[in-house]
Amino acid sequence: MNPSLFINNRSSFGCFYEKNFFSNFSSSLNINWGKLSSNNSRQNFQSTILSASIENIFYLKKIRSNQNKIIPFITLGLGKIVFRSYSDILDQNGKYYNYWDDGSIRDISQGDTMSSSSNRLSRDYEFETEVSNDSVNYGDLYIPASIGLIWKFKNVFNAKIFLKYNQLFTDWIDNISDGVNDQFVSIGVSISLYFSRDGKNYRNDKKKFINIFETLDSDLDGVIDHDDKCQKTPKNVFILPTGCPVDSDFDGIPDFKDLEPNSKSIIFVDDSGRTINGYPFNKVELKFDTIIPLQVEEF
Repeated sequence: MNPSLFINNRSSFGCFYEKNFFSNFSSSLNINWGKLSSNNSRQNFQSTILSASIENIFYLKKIRSNQNKIIPFITLGLGKIVFRSYSDILDQNGKYYNYWDDGSIRDISQGDTMSSSSNRLSRDYEFETEVSNDSVNYGDLYIPASIGLIWKFKNVFNAKIFLKYNQLFTDWIDNISDGVNDQFVSIGVSISLYFSRDGKNYRNDKKKFINIFETLDSDLDGVIDHDDKCQKTPKNVFILPTGCPVDSDFDGIPDFKDLEPNSKSIIFVDDSGRTINGYPFNKVELKFDTIIPLQVEEF
């Protein structure tokens, strides 16, 4: 299997809560989970990570000003990370990888006396083997720092794009100890909603944003979706106050579909509103049950 261009990239997800204290300063609580991986050397790895951090956010423009729509920012924080590392050392048939000097992978080591009869192997990129390390001796704190841009939308929600550098206090997240603590870089996007905020601007903007959905009329028939009993009414069709198209002869087929708009029967019509001539209407007898009260008591 040939590695793709993004073989080292892994996705992660997270959620955060941000509290704004001043026009240019906020603090946030962040929780993230995902994976880290590298296939650039013979000592490949993939680590599952779970991290939590508190970060201070410095906005280079006033975040509370409605005139600032796009604002650059920087962050610095402190967090804790938990990880488990895995390695791909076996192929799909359970054979160990042996890396030769010519760049090939064989099922027998290069120095083995039977190396002449070796077979070539291919990486399957399945990280099946959990590896242990001495990370407990180095701690699991880390320092996140990032730069990015925030785009504000009417004081109702915002979107961020950022580049984050994470400096770890452990040298074992990749299961390789070279005497230098590990670090990794991530690129991310986020969307956040304002749950509460004092001020007339926020309340007015939130009301306008919600009114977009309250007054939505998808089929443009003059009746908003909330009150429309018949959605997706075609254009230029006469409708009732309920949003349903007019049915002049009450046969259940609206006039714009009715090929016989003045049918004599409201019971025996086809899907196009035409009278079904197979029924002898002069012989149709309608019967009604009569309810006779046996006793009436005064209240």
